[in-house]
Amino acid sequence: MDRLFLKKTALFEGLTDDEISAALAFLDARESAYEKGDTVKPLHQPFTRFALVMQGRVQVYTDDLSGEQMMMAHVEKGGMFGESLSFLRKDEPVYAIAASPCRILWLSPENIRRLQPKNALEQTLIHRFIASLASRALQMNDRIQILSKKTLEEKLKAFLSLYQMRRGMHFTIPFTRTELATYLGVNRSALSRVMSRMQKKGVFTCEGRHFTLHQPLEN
Repeated sequence: MDRLFLKKTALFEGLTDDEISAALAFLDARESAYEKGDTVKPLHQPFTRFALVMQGRVQVYTDDLSGEQMMMAHVEKGGMFGESLSFLRKDEPVYAIAASPCRILWLSPENIRRLQPKNALEQTLIHRFIASLASRALQMNDRIQILSKKTLEEKLKAFLSLYQMRRGMHFTIPFTRTELATYLGVNRSALSRVMSRMQKKGVFTCEGRHFTLHQPLEN
């Protein structure tokens, strides 16, 4: 297990080697590897653990009432998913797919759920877990802001404006064109048409996953 990397994650940042060992025991950590396209978490299988992505990328999906796939989250190396559902012991119709070869550290929320830390380390882990839940809520708010827009162009502008606020006028998104269409809940061909039209208007230039904005966007 890559402990140097663990020290760079929000959950384990600043911990000593001995503290990491104790934290991994407290969270009953188990590591698994997956190939691109593998199902990381099957549909209708409850989240009994939450996940820390040690390597690669994972995408979390659900299906709408018509059976269309909807991307709920894109999780990069160092990110986590499944915190809320595992903590609440809820079974929701979500599933996770490896978007690239990846390694996942599966962590149990059982000791966190007690909310009775025995020492400073356990208290730190509980606080950081709660902070992760709060961060996830903010991310979902961003998603709602995007999906609430009426037109595809407005959805795309809202999406790009979030990257603009955090990374400036030049940035790279983590999605392919197909993945971006799924994330926005739109048809890929329609997305391509809108992107082409916006580029002709001089709103941005797009090369693969890299965007250069030529004018500020408002969410």
